Amino acid sequence: MIEVQALEKIIKGRTILSTISFEIKSGECVALIGPNGAGKTTLMSCLLGDRKATKGQVLLDGLPPHAQSNKEKVAVLPQEDAIPTDLKVKELLRFFQAIYKDSLTDVEIDSLLRFSPEQKNQLAGKLSGGQKRLLAFVICLIGKPKLLFLDEPTAGMDTSTRQRFWEIVHELKEKGVTIFYTSHYIEEVEHTAERILVLHQGRLLRDTTPFAMRSEEQEKEVTLPIAFSVVVESLAEINEISYKQDTVSFKTRAIEQVWASLQEAGCRISDLEVQNKTLLNSLFDKTREEES
Repeated sequence: MIEVQALEKIIKGRTILSTISFEIKSGECVALIGPNGAGKTTLMSCLLGDRKATKGQVLLDGLPPHAQSNKEKVAVLPQEDAIPTDLKVKELLRFFQAIYKDSLTDVEIDSLLRFSPEQKNQLAGKLSGGQKRLLAFVICLIGKPKLLFLDEPTAGMDTSTRQRFWEIVHELKEKGVTIFYTSHYIEEVEHTAERILVLHQGRLLRDTTPFAMRSEEQEKEVTLPIAFSVVVESLAEINEISYKQDTVSFKTRAIEQVWASLQEAGCRISDLEVQNKTLLNSLFDKTREEES
């Protein structure tokens, strides 16, 4: 469904994407992740044909992105909602139903959107941020697309709206819709994607699965009482030591050796708090740090 071959994008002499190649088969749900500045937005733009690649090729269902036949198969939910705010919700839905030869029925739309009659009679601009986002998503589905591009789809959604969004995504997966999305939420990637593409500094760092990524060599983040700080500082197998009022934390890939040393100093298992840190965790942590 999506074929990317040796894609490169250079802007003003700067390489934004470097030799990106991957293939997404029909019916797959694939997440694109990476820290800010990794090139995710540029890659999405190239896949949609909004930006022309400097080198390489992008094919959607065997054709260039802007091919006429792709317009009926492909739907896009951009980061920023672009729905008219001065029309009623029901008017917007009717308008988009009229555009497509084979559109969702009123009953099908209602089952997805789950808006009350009062909400459907509201101006779209009066909806909450999460409701607008859900409305924009359902509008994308009115034409029954075979391929969905979702850019940070749940940004601005509250917890209940986000839950409803992913319920719809799972329904679409069961129907064989191909889904390609970006996300800043680790749980959305782990629980929804069948594959993960990891983009870093314009390069495709990984093409893997959530299970495989979780199974990679893990770093442990350890927190224990400040009384053991002297012992911690003497250990060679640790890094990134940090202190709070009554605790000391550090990271290690040699937890057995570290634990042996701590035991000798009188540390009990109940004194420790240990968290696993995979590459996936690290990438999302880095993204959150850059945004704060």
